[in-house]
Amino acid sequence: MLSILLLLTFSLCPAQEPGAGDALAHGSPSAEVQELLQQPALQQGERTYTVREVLAEMYPLDASLQEALEANAEYLHFYLDSLRFYNQVRWYSNLLLLDAAKIPDVSQEALLAEASAWNIDRGGDGRFPEALLARGGLEIVGRARLIAKQPTEYSMREIRTHFNRSIPEFFGRLKVSWIRLPLFDMETNRAVGEEERLARYSLLDEVATKLTAKEITWEDAVERYCEDPVTSKQNGKVGYIKRTDHRFDEEFLRQVFVDFGISVPAGSVLRGPITGSRWIYLARVEKVFTEGVVDVQRVRNRVIRSLRVYSMFQSLHSLASGTSRRILLPIQQG
Repeated sequence: MLSILLLLTFSLCPAQEPGAGDALAHGSPSAEVQELLQQPALQQGERTYTVREVLAEMYPLDASLQEALEANAEYLHFYLDSLRFYNQVRWYSNLLLLDAAKIPDVSQEALLAEASAWNIDRGGDGRFPEALLARGGLEIVGRARLIAKQPTEYSMREIRTHFNRSIPEFFGRLKVSWIRLPLFDMETNRAVGEEERLARYSLLDEVATKLTAKEITWEDAVERYCEDPVTSKQNGKVGYIKRTDHRFDEEFLRQVFVDFGISVPAGSVLRGPITGSRWIYLARVEKVFTEGVVDVQRVRNRVIRSLRVYSMFQSLHSLASGTSRRILLPIQQG
């Protein structure tokens, strides 16, 4: 029970263990903590990067993090097994790509601006950007550096082209069902390793192929493969969602709404697999609705932000193409 409670805190921001400061005040981290810090976390190219190297990049963003983690080996181990840390290692890997491409660092002001925008994208109000930067960590650092490379303004033609690629993103909603598999162990809440992530992605990719070939019905696929305890009992039905419906994973929303354009598909459309922050999704978009007066000027700022983020991920994908990298989590101790 203790392990589950500790891990649940990592979906937001790391909490400090009681008495952590007192423990560190009496000396350096324990031998068990030192051993954990030396564990490999990432292999990229010909180099292996340790937990210590990843955390060293995270500590300046959250003044309380080092004290909380290095005072308690059990807490540190649970943190290293969390999805939060897994995603931070992924963004550490991305930062190595940015360094190799000589994409410069940005100012603290730019980091805080992206922290606010990142939070607003997820349904927040963007306030207290220092706390948001601590929460988002290396993801915000990487996004800020990539966003800085994108234009701040676009021509009306560029804005309208992006808008027309996905009108429901700004003036619509989708009726969606899904099959989704967790990226964590549902009993312990620990992140699954890279091999298991790839296996779950491949499984949903295979399911998509069978559905397209009509070798299996959607209802059968949901019954066999969906591990969401709620939607698995209702044929995967999620209902109507909007792009601004922040009950759902931001990465899932970004990818499921793209490329519907002006015309509405006649039948259902499969999307995925989509790797989110906690789940891998295979989505079935059953209906696309466009609502209200469709006027690009009314949502100009949202379209520009969407275009910058879309271009940012295109740049990141290009940088990652052909790069050999492997996240070496969860930690394997002897």
